[in-house]
Amino acid sequence: MKILLFGGTTEGKATSNWLDDLEISHFYSTKTSSGNYESKFGKRICGAMSVQEICIFCLEKAIDLLIDAAHPFAEVLHHSISDAANQVSLPVIRVERDAVPRVENEWIRYHQSLPSILADLQSKKFSKILSLVGVKSLPVIHKIMPNANIWYRILDFTSSLEIAQNAGVEVEKLIVTDAFEGMESVEALLLREGMETMLTKESGYSGLLDQKMELAIKYQIPLYVIARPALPDYDDTISNRETLQKYLKNRFGLERKELAHGFTSGTCAAIAAKAAIKLLLGESANQKESIVLADGGICEMQLYQNKLGKDFALCSVVKNSGDDPDVTDGTEIGVSLKWNAENCIRFVKGEGVGTVTLNGLGIPIGEPAVNPIPRKMIAFELKQVMEEHDWNSGVDVSVFVPLGKKLGAKTFNPKLGIVGGISIIGTTGRIKPYSLEAYMQSIGKQVVLAVENDNKHIVVNSGGRSERYLKQKFPQLNELAFLQYGNFIGEMLTMLIDSGVEKVSMGIMTGKAVKLAAGNLDTHSKNVVFDHDFLMALAKDCEYPEELVQKIGQVKMARELEELFSFQATEPFFQLLKKKCIEVCERVVEGYGFELFLMNNEGEII
Repeated sequence: MKILLFGGTTEGKATSNWLDDLEISHFYSTKTSSGNYESKFGKRICGAMSVQEICIFCLEKAIDLLIDAAHPFAEVLHHSISDAANQVSLPVIRVERDAVPRVENEWIRYHQSLPSILADLQSKKFSKILSLVGVKSLPVIHKIMPNANIWYRILDFTSSLEIAQNAGVEVEKLIVTDAFEGMESVEALLLREGMETMLTKESGYSGLLDQKMELAIKYQIPLYVIARPALPDYDDTISNRETLQKYLKNRFGLERKELAHGFTSGTCAAIAAKAAIKLLLGESANQKESIVLADGGICEMQLYQNKLGKDFALCSVVKNSGDDPDVTDGTEIGVSLKWNAENCIRFVKGEGVGTVTLNGLGIPIGEPAVNPIPRKMIAFELKQVMEEHDWNSGVDVSVFVPLGKKLGAKTFNPKLGIVGGISIIGTTGRIKPYSLEAYMQSIGKQVVLAVENDNKHIVVNSGGRSERYLKQKFPQLNELAFLQYGNFIGEMLTMLIDSGVEKVSMGIMTGKAVKLAAGNLDTHSKNVVFDHDFLMALAKDCEYPEELVQKIGQVKMARELEELFSFQATEPFFQLLKKKCIEVCERVVEGYGFELFLMNNEGEII
């Protein structure tokens, strides 16, 4: 199989990584040769391609599939890919980044183009305008509105400053910021200068659009947004490794050969830090960087960004988590470095990395959530390179993850008291597919936090829905007292032994309860099948009529049992099911009180 992948974006690089892990040959097409690219099974081709050129390439190279992972605003390219696919009768799929939901609010104003926004700004005669659209649009804005009082937020790169200077913008009107800096400086500017309006692109979470919208609504300042252009129709739209694999299996019958291993966010940050310190010390930019992991293995990654500013260096990689269901797979993780006068390595807040607010994580409160081992990894690489250069200075380390604020909400971080982003984690530096070890490490941190914050009564549950119901049952307990075991009931109950916890209340939905009652402390569907014989035996023990017993053999989903038997404490079937669950759990419970609650989807509890 051969694929033509249009990239030049974080999503494009991530897709190439996924195809490499699947061992699929592909061509990676970008408009320019800028940026690093290296792939085991991919070959880069550079230069803009017309519809005809795409068609010819597909026929000559026997392409089977087109993948559009180009920038959302590359409107001409999107339609060229679609038109070419139609002409040569090939399927085309879109790799789509998560979009910030559009809101209906008087302060958020969407326009289809930049000229449309500028025309509206001229008619409204705003006296102070802040442009957040990026440096490439700066010359256009300044040419159309040369006399307007506009401040431009640009990144602290030589190329950006040159564009602004060549366009004739006064230095006083440039807000020069570090890459991946949050909206704090923008908020301060809004208040200090009394800005009357802002303009930006519908750039998504990585462009901090959600934060810009929050500022506009908070201060009641109009935010003009250049809307993303409409996309053509695609055969399918994917967003991650899993959906790509599913599409390839359904459309082409491709089966996964073996699960791929990946690398932790800590490894990514350490590699980015090593590359950045080399730049800061005057070395030439490299396309790749490598570090030695704890097990002696070498991890080498291609650098996604590799930039030197006036007084800082910034490098990043695109994280490859392998086949582990990790929310950060395919996201950019980077490090920005600056010298400091403190003669120490100091970790400072970076965009998308959370801030620690509770004790028990081994990180001081108020500092960025870069875990102890990744901190050691990063510090080791920095010290080693500085020693090679005979250089002794302090350095500020800012780890950033552009999508981190959004992704952090999908992790355990809110329960751990980490706000505003993800954590930079890792112990071995590697990620094993579907790693129980990684999951239980997260659970372990939650247990420590709960106990250190005086929670002796812990409530464990399988997920968000059951947790909501249990919080209603135990309103006196705080957020830290509620832990989720997922499918790993046995590991959770074992971990609580000698933890300082005195009482454990466990909630379990019917679907997992039927597996647990049969003796399975790991209830994942890949390990446990729905045991009709066991459930029919339970019904027989309760002396139900044979006709009802046989109906159990026909059910396909556990919740159908709630249609056969009344879900209440006096129903013999559910009484016995609960009793069996408790007996299985008591095999591993030790040193703390234990109770179990059987629950259904409506929140009823037995």
